[in-house]
Amino acid sequence: MDLPNNDTRQRILDIADQLFSRQGYKSVRLRDIADAIGMKHASLYYYAPGGKEQLFAEVMERNLLRHRAGMEQAIVDAGDDLRAQMWAVARWLMAQPPLDLMRMQFADMPAISHERAAYLYQLAWDSLRLPLRHALESAYGRGLLGISDFDLAAISFITVVEGIHSAPRSDGDPTQDEVIERTIDMLLHGWLKR
Repeated sequence: MDLPNNDTRQRILDIADQLFSRQGYKSVRLRDIADAIGMKHASLYYYAPGGKEQLFAEVMERNLLRHRAGMEQAIVDAGDDLRAQMWAVARWLMAQPPLDLMRMQFADMPAISHERAAYLYQLAWDSLRLPLRHALESAYGRGLLGISDFDLAAISFITVVEGIHSAPRSDGDPTQDEVIERTIDMLLHGWLKR
């Protein structure tokens, strides 16, 4: 069955995205989405016959693909300098709502079907790691890096940036930009004295 692809459907996905991002999968009811849009609860099934789980999966897929494309474009726009690429990826991620990867892993994904969760786990792994992995591989190929576990390096960086993004802040703390800049320096230069 072909689903409608119109302004109403896009509004439903946008509202569902906002609610799932703030509250998590378990806390959002279809009625909450319908109320926020101003439509009847039953009408949502025309746009999402698979109900809440279908909407969640579509929203997550859309977000993860957007993250991948955004990070890839940030890397391209930054040129060949790895530090500039990492900074561009971090800046792009900080401009997005936090993904809340911990909640996704421990609360959202266990609440949906195994098949959908497996698909979304793989999509998240690829979308968040591959753009930076390719940049790291390129830097390694140019003799700039001494690491070879590009997947671990990429996902570690993304996880740290997401943590910085959602960490509470107090007056007098370094800005998020300062923290990211210091983090990039630590990762590129290492912690051990040479």
